[in-house]
Amino acid sequence: MVLQEKPASSHPSYIRELLDAVPAGIIVTHQDGRISYLNAEAEQLFGYLRDELIGQSIDLLLPDRFSPNHAQLRQSYIDNPSTRYMGAGRDLYGKRKDDSEFPLEIGLRSLTADGEQFIVATIVNIARRKQLEQRLVKVIEASPYGQLLVDEQGIIQLINPSLLQLFGYTKDELLGKSMDILLPERYRDGHEKLRAGYVQKPSLRPMGLGRDLTGRHKSGTEIPIEIGLSPVESDVGNLTLAVVTDISERKRLELNLKQANAHLEEFTYVASHDLKSPLRGISDLVDWIHEDLNTNAPEPVAKNIERIKLRIGRMERLIDDLLLYARAGKRAKESSAVDVHTLIADIIEMHPVPAEFQVRQEIHINEIYAAKIPLETVLRNLFSNALKHHRGINPTITISAEASGSYCLFKVIDNGPGIPKAAQERVFRLFQTLSNNESSGSGIGLALARRLTESHGGQIELISDPDSKGCSFHVWWPRFARKDIDE
Repeated sequence: MVLQEKPASSHPSYIRELLDAVPAGIIVTHQDGRISYLNAEAEQLFGYLRDELIGQSIDLLLPDRFSPNHAQLRQSYIDNPSTRYMGAGRDLYGKRKDDSEFPLEIGLRSLTADGEQFIVATIVNIARRKQLEQRLVKVIEASPYGQLLVDEQGIIQLINPSLLQLFGYTKDELLGKSMDILLPERYRDGHEKLRAGYVQKPSLRPMGLGRDLTGRHKSGTEIPIEIGLSPVESDVGNLTLAVVTDISERKRLELNLKQANAHLEEFTYVASHDLKSPLRGISDLVDWIHEDLNTNAPEPVAKNIERIKLRIGRMERLIDDLLLYARAGKRAKESSAVDVHTLIADIIEMHPVPAEFQVRQEIHINEIYAAKIPLETVLRNLFSNALKHHRGINPTITISAEASGSYCLFKVIDNGPGIPKAAQERVFRLFQTLSNNESSGSGIGLALARRLTESHGGQIELISDPDSKGCSFHVWWPRFARKDIDE
């Protein structure tokens, strides 16, 4: 052994203690593979005592499947010695005395002493690292979002089933290939420069911020996607984890919503400018006819003139309601602290409540943070409906408010006749009324309430049991500031 064959006086006494203190296994071999020296960490790694290995072949510490080729690899290293890692790109394992195996990493270095060439192997047990890597792989494999690991050259090292399903490839078709295969051809030339820029300054961030990103399916179809990038350090170099989300459905809904709002705005513009003017002209003509006839108009004619005026008024209110409905689709941004007790009290005070009505308040929350005017409009509409359509005995309306998770749950409950089950599906639609009399309104109130509630991140629901009296409208309104509403 190099350290033992020399006289004791030829080297400091602390050298052996120093090598035993190294937290990595050190094994020194002759060119023929005989072990010349090993330190304490190497003894612990392989489960042998030092005297059991000195003079033995290094192949004793290798799994049987690696032994046949090891002599050739060792001779190749002797012919071209250098300081490097052994088995780069391959999984290496050592064999303990009890024949159990463990993953390891080996660094090689050539050493010449006393005119003889030796090979110094530094050995590190990487079982813990392998466990972490396997856990990472399992997490990636189980993710419902497409994920892939790529190296600094953009070569795919790992890919999960969700991404394979998203792009229509098999695992063998993508592993070891450039990730450019997943990009539309028009993006490929510029992607290399973007990737190089990310490699220089890796960070956790979304990719293509402010741009519409698309991926290329195996069939050639493009898929709208969102990509999150995260740097990952590994023993094979720096990798990048890309998380890919298919946003096709979101884009489709956004497009449909945009088209619906555009059509509604166009319709309300026509209603405002092209209907109001001729309607006002008709109203003026009717007034002139009434003035011309004065008191000489027969009673049926005078009655019909009044009916015309009434219906013109309803038409004007309907146009105003349509404009209000169209504007209700836009979120109000002026959120502020709202005192719930004051809010409910003001709504009740604004409406003339008949003497026979009993109005109850059950408020169990003091304050929420919300856009006051839209919320007030919704609750005022529900309270007004409860007053207007109540035909029962001992009429009672209850308004309550309570915390419900991140929402405030408002309830407007009456003990009136209720709403037939067949009609419950359509009460939130435009122009739907339960009666056809002149005072029934335009049928836009509940549609307006739903549009305002949903555009501010809430939900409205009608509960009316045919076996019991009355209706109960439930409104869930966000009670905290929300980024998607307030910004």
